[in-house]
Amino acid sequence: MVKLLLAFLFTLITTTGWAQSVGPEDLKLELSFEERSGPLYTGEMVLLKVRGFYKIRIAREKIIQSDLDGFDWMQLGEDTWTKDKTKGHEILQLERIIALFPNRAGTLEIKPFDHQLELWTRTGERYDHTLTSDPISIEVTERPDTHDWWLPARRLTVEDNWSNPPDKLGTGEGALRVVTITVEGVLPQHMPPMPKLESAGAYVFPHPERRIKRLYKRGPVTRVFWRWTVRPENPPSAYLKPIHLPYFDTQTREHREIVIAAQRIAMTDEAMATYLAEANSESVALLDQMPANGSSASISHRFAGSIAPLGFLGGMLAGLIFMTPGMRWRKFRRFRGMLNRFRSDPDIAALKKAVSLGDAVAARRAGVKLINKGKGDVKGLKQAVLDFDQHIFGIPKTEPDLGKFKTVILKSLR
Repeated sequence: MVKLLLAFLFTLITTTGWAQSVGPEDLKLELSFEERSGPLYTGEMVLLKVRGFYKIRIAREKIIQSDLDGFDWMQLGEDTWTKDKTKGHEILQLERIIALFPNRAGTLEIKPFDHQLELWTRTGERYDHTLTSDPISIEVTERPDTHDWWLPARRLTVEDNWSNPPDKLGTGEGALRVVTITVEGVLPQHMPPMPKLESAGAYVFPHPERRIKRLYKRGPVTRVFWRWTVRPENPPSAYLKPIHLPYFDTQTREHREIVIAAQRIAMTDEAMATYLAEANSESVALLDQMPANGSSASISHRFAGSIAPLGFLGGMLAGLIFMTPGMRWRKFRRFRGMLNRFRSDPDIAALKKAVSLGDAVAARRAGVKLINKGKGDVKGLKQAVLDFDQHIFGIPKTEPDLGKFKTVILKSLR
């Protein structure tokens, strides 16, 4: 009886030990970098592949990833499991792809990964086993010293779209410009900031940019949307300056630049004709609003007693100007300029009338005409119109304060 018990225990220990033994070719875990044609720069993406090969059936598994010190990183999708039966027996294969972005130069080491496994024995039992990879290292070079934003891209495309033709705008119309930048091998936080769209003679209203990210096995793809609403400042036309987008092509290892060409912003001939007709009609309307003959006569009778003395004083003043040395034409022109200040400006009158009627379109039109005259604080006038348009074209759209607009315009004119 004792001999039979000892024989059974010996057989059990031998069988279990044989079942739990793992040969060097039964399980394997490897780390490798993708092949490269040049040095790896800081901020440039490199793919790390984690590959496992398993001849023993797996009940449960978990990969313990090492601390990727010196890298910004992201895993590209879920782990991929496949079966290979080409060598006569089934081999289970694992692949995990990680995008690495080195944040410092030097020799950077990837420490070993651990794969914690629960394996099956041939007799249907389970046992634990930890599979460990070898470490791997890579040389990283400091990025080139450039004055522009460092953008190492595997592929970069640009689309420039408009909501409506920017050179065929109607009266008071604007156009929405959307520039879409699609970059492969770059994370959203690595993209350059939205540029300032410079213009000669156009109002530019920037909108918040939008960034989205898609993950593929070849790396992340980031798409950025830059948006502006553009309106001509002074009819009939204006120009938007070109946009320069420098980047480093990691495939050809060359510095490149994409230039989005300059764009003309203009009104159609019909809109321009309407604009001029409205301007002329407003001037005629203001002349028609002046006092009629009866009113003029009453005013003349009212001040008849003052006209003669005023004429006498005016004649004496003019004589002094001409007779006094150094005060002739130069002083006379200055005196005439002082008198002109007291004349009624039809555009100021149009502004006041539009504000009193609550007509925002007419108020803005009068403000633009005052800018075109080049008088007063032109910069302040332009800023007033720009602030006014922010209410109309901004996000969210709000009602402009006409009274404040009139006050700022008149203050800038003084």
